[in-house]
Amino acid sequence: MIQQTEAKNRDLPTIEQAVEAFFNDFDFGDGGERTRLSYRSGARAFLRFIKEDSECDLDMSIEKLPSSISADFNAWMQTAVHTGPGPESDDSNDIETYEGYSSSTRRLYLQALSRLLRFWWYREWLTFSPEEETRARKALQIQRTRDERRRVQTRSGDVPTDFGDRMLKVANALPLPTDEDISDPRERRKARLETLRARALVHTLRATALRAGDVCSLTRTDVLLAHQTGGHLRIEMAKTRLAAYVVLGKQTLAAIDTYLKERNDVSPCLFIQHGRTGAPPRKRILSSEAYRHRRRGYGARLSPGSVRRIVVELANAAGYNPERDQFVSTHAFRHWHAQRLIDLGASIDEVQSILGHARAQTTKDVYAPEPNITQIFFWEEKIQE
Repeated sequence: MIQQTEAKNRDLPTIEQAVEAFFNDFDFGDGGERTRLSYRSGARAFLRFIKEDSECDLDMSIEKLPSSISADFNAWMQTAVHTGPGPESDDSNDIETYEGYSSSTRRLYLQALSRLLRFWWYREWLTFSPEEETRARKALQIQRTRDERRRVQTRSGDVPTDFGDRMLKVANALPLPTDEDISDPRERRKARLETLRARALVHTLRATALRAGDVCSLTRTDVLLAHQTGGHLRIEMAKTRLAAYVVLGKQTLAAIDTYLKERNDVSPCLFIQHGRTGAPPRKRILSSEAYRHRRRGYGARLSPGSVRRIVVELANAAGYNPERDQFVSTHAFRHWHAQRLIDLGASIDEVQSILGHARAQTTKDVYAPEPNITQIFFWEEKIQE
């Protein structure tokens, strides 16, 4: 019986595959193509949420979706940066950037997700019931069942225990191109910037446990403040609007300073796009404020998707295979960091403050669903000395 269950679980699709299965098999009825397009837009937003800001990953099995997925998706849509036609323009090519989806769009996309969930429940791909999802969506807080806790523990355990240290070792070992390696100065500059950026990114992700979107939002001002406070920073999380308390250690600050020195520009963003040539615009000298409003090209803020691609490339170099059942992504640093803290004896409340979770129960369910036996024995031995 156990073997049959395990075999069934192995056949379950990934989150991304489950979304595609919905569009291949679902009967849209009289709504036809218009309904399909609306739901497709909602599904794309949902996949972007999974990829960038959720506790899950696109390559995870569909059964690992938490019962709070609708509530988490709704919270993300309220602050997510996205693009669309300008409100005062008749030109469909006039694209503007917005922060947060409109209430009508959120309702439509949540309706699309609701249909997806029903489809997956019918296929028996989810481990939580419709009633549990409804309670989580309305109350934003849920006490997960024992089976769910086991599932979350498996998800957290997928992160290799040496992930943070191994990725850091690979990043530090990246060769920095010299004049002998690349003769063209512009190509050499871009290659050096990419190498130093990748190194600084891994240091930052490992040290802070921030989501990729929050790492991309870091600025030079944050770095200057960290130098003045011994590395301590209070960062407002985009997903929850709560504070995360992080520390940029000496090695992390050194890697960041080396990257900024090599750039030698005035872009206020910590991690930037390097453009095609790796050089600042020559037509005019941009001010710090001008860089701030750039969306593309040199000096514009790096996107979470680009961070993920850099991490996956380094993971491959480290010997990991993101296509296997290993949880290797930008979010893996967050899991690894939290698990290390708990193993060292940090309390759930402390880990919650570091990660910036909205609820301590989320921290407990994801990273400590089972008692810390080592710590229990330690304290029991202490009181019996």
